[in-house]
Amino acid sequence: MDVTGLDEIQKRFTKEIPESLSKYIGEIFANAIVEGKIKGGQKLVENEIQKRLGVSRSPIREAFRILERKGLVVNVPRKGTYVRKISENDIKENFPIRAYLEGLAARLAVPNLSPNDIAKMESDLEIVIKSAKLKDYKTYLKHHSNFHETFIRASKNTTLIEFLENLRRQSIWFRFTYFYVIDSSEVAIRAHSEILELFKKKDVEKVEFLVRNHILLALDGFIQFIKKEEKTDRKP
Repeated sequence: MDVTGLDEIQKRFTKEIPESLSKYIGEIFANAIVEGKIKGGQKLVENEIQKRLGVSRSPIREAFRILERKGLVVNVPRKGTYVRKISENDIKENFPIRAYLEGLAARLAVPNLSPNDIAKMESDLEIVIKSAKLKDYKTYLKHHSNFHETFIRASKNTTLIEFLENLRRQSIWFRFTYFYVIDSSEVAIRAHSEILELFKKKDVEKVEFLVRNHILLALDGFIQFIKKEEKTDRKP
């Protein structure tokens, strides 16, 4: 395992035992993957992690299972656990499904959004704008995600919410989003401002269309970004 990535994990780990150690370890690794501290294709070595964190193998293995369910890592029989590499096909399969389902969630959310929900979305959008100017993309991503989660949960459709939770984990593919967002933040901010105004106007048709198209338009950008990354990785 890359020493820099493991150093980052060790630095974030606290000896204060949380309620669920495996969940806590999973969160630390998930954040490190989001920020590109641990690269796609990198092997997660149990023995090294165990020594660095001073914990038994059991919570580490459970943390790996949590990460696998989130689509962040893959377990290769007799070889070990690796950080998953996103592919062009992953994006092509996932984004259109998420686009239509999230558009549906926006439609269903319109009659259910409370003044507090709107205020929360306004607050998250303000932070997104400020963090983009400061190039604080970790904060940007957190509040960008919060903006979407507010109206998704307001759809009040449990099945839809659960489907989207899984799709968003995979389709946004955290590590690639973290770097791709540098080039796409201006367009995204404009789209989210329009989406918020449509929610305020309770324009069901237009908000569904805009949410869906916002995600579909990002598809090409992500594919081009992945191709650029792959070319960089192939350079000697």
